Amino acid sequence: MTKFLLTLLCILSITASAWAQQHRIPYTANNSMQVSLEGESNTYDFQSNKMLVRYDQNTRKLECLLPIENLLPANDSSPVAMVQDIFFVSRYPDLYIEIEAPIEQINAGNRNRQTLNSRVFINIQGIIKEIVVPVTFTPDRNMITFSTSFELMLQDLRLRVPARYTSRLTGRMLFTIHSARWADIRNR
Repeated sequence: MTKFLLTLLCILSITASAWAQQHRIPYTANNSMQVSLEGESNTYDFQSNKMLVRYDQNTRKLECLLPIENLLPANDSSPVAMVQDIFFVSRYPDLYIEIEAPIEQINAGNRNRQTLNSRVFINIQGIIKEIVVPVTFTPDRNMITFSTSFELMLQDLRLRVPARYTSRLTGRMLFTIHSARWADIRNR
């Protein structure tokens, strides 16, 4: 009887796992993000066009995932390894951002761009910071396009920053997401 129950439990577990993977909402790739670190004498800019975005209908949030190794210097004055050192890429390889996006409010009969104050959750070095920022949404039937910009202070997050950068940086970080999109390819 015990063998039968264990076998049945294994089959149910495998079936549930397969069902969850089939119905998991896919990411939309090729979205861009810029991270600017304010320095004492100049700004260090990094950018990537490899941010992944998906919309979770259960939480009603846009999930943005960016492997930090894909943030590359946007100019010659930004040291290649700076952003990877500051975000401790060896221990925390991804930058993860959630943006509240209630679809019924975004698609409330208005097809024009609209700016909503949305709660944004950003996870850096395992520390989650919640802020409210304006997010501009451009709705469509099977797509959400959005843009936002917000700043954080290293001191407010209590991030660990390598000593070689503490004298060079003011602590202000600016994150910019411009015209990122999530497309629901399941309904096409």
